[in-house]
Amino acid sequence: MEMPNEQQLLAMAAARGAALRDGRVVLYAGANLPSEEAQQAYSVELSAYPAMGPSYAKEQPDTDLVSGLEVAVRERICSLFSAAWAEPRLPSCTIANLAVFHAFSRPGDLLLAPAAAHGGHLSQRRGGTPELAGLRVADLPFDTRACRLDAQAAAELVHTLRPSLVMLGRSVIITPDDIEPVVAAAREVGAKTIFDASHVSGLIAGGTFPNPLELGVDILTSSTYKTLPGRPHSLIAGRHAEDGERLARFIDRALLANYDAGKLPSFLVTLQQAEADGGAYARRVCAASQTFARVLRELNVAVIAPNPGEVFTHQVLVPMSNALDAPATIKALEQEGILVGTCNDPTTPGAYALRVGTQFIVAQGQDEQVDNIARWLAAALRREVDGRMSVA
Repeated sequence: MEMPNEQQLLAMAAARGAALRDGRVVLYAGANLPSEEAQQAYSVELSAYPAMGPSYAKEQPDTDLVSGLEVAVRERICSLFSAAWAEPRLPSCTIANLAVFHAFSRPGDLLLAPAAAHGGHLSQRRGGTPELAGLRVADLPFDTRACRLDAQAAAELVHTLRPSLVMLGRSVIITPDDIEPVVAAAREVGAKTIFDASHVSGLIAGGTFPNPLELGVDILTSSTYKTLPGRPHSLIAGRHAEDGERLARFIDRALLANYDAGKLPSFLVTLQQAEADGGAYARRVCAASQTFARVLRELNVAVIAPNPGEVFTHQVLVPMSNALDAPATIKALEQEGILVGTCNDPTTPGAYALRVGTQFIVAQGQDEQVDNIARWLAAALRREVDGRMSVA
């Protein structure tokens, strides 16, 4: 493959937005585009020089505007997620999780977290970001039949191992977990509970997914560009003010010298829109997922999804046939104009699944096309299977 030159790359980058909106069907579960208003609110000038330190106590001059935006964003996060405090400055949820690990544990402490095979993200799981904080990690039990956390077994494990931290939430969530038994067990042994809501934070804000903070979780972390359709960034929120103070002290002392403050106006617009929306976007996303699963089932395409009447998220999984190679399938679908990713099949060890996300197409107003998009995906998969089998 011949690589484009620099001018071609710049031209392709300039045309990227139109290609994503008009030339692709984006079913990748970990992506979204901010609204036009949020895009236009980005401020290059606010990124011109650092704004280090707590709000209204920063090291640099002329930073009161940044401080005011920080306070406004914090207040909006607290309102959306029923939180007592919020931290909006870190650039990604991976960094946010790392900050929480460092602030609320010591090297050698035990973390219970979801396994990679069950949708645990690298920033949560054994072998990933927790090891940067010196944590030992044990896997949370998982119910492969129901495709969700095994809540009772997890609660028992918390009582047995007495960890310092328990990380809930995953990058593969097709329906809410029953987290209350685990939260109760963690409270009994003095463990701090964290819920990584990166994939479902927009659904939480919209009221279609249970709010972990209202269920007793201590700290919620999230990225801001999936079901919450903003620029890539992070948010952290919590139930106890003293936790927010402890985390902020750690961030200001050891982790954050500067960040892109130009994102704050855009972030604020995204949060304002999420609150003004009244949950309509979240309901549309979940309805689109339910439709996607229904149509695929009608076409005899296997899916891993809730049953009708159960709670959907933005995700539906399509188990991959042994006849298909995951990277080759993704590339073949891309050539047909369908962008979708793969994940471990949480119901079958060693297997893979397509992870379909509906949040992007709904944000682009393609709700009425969900039936057709599902049929398109099913036909493309059949062509890919038939082609692989004929080659074999």
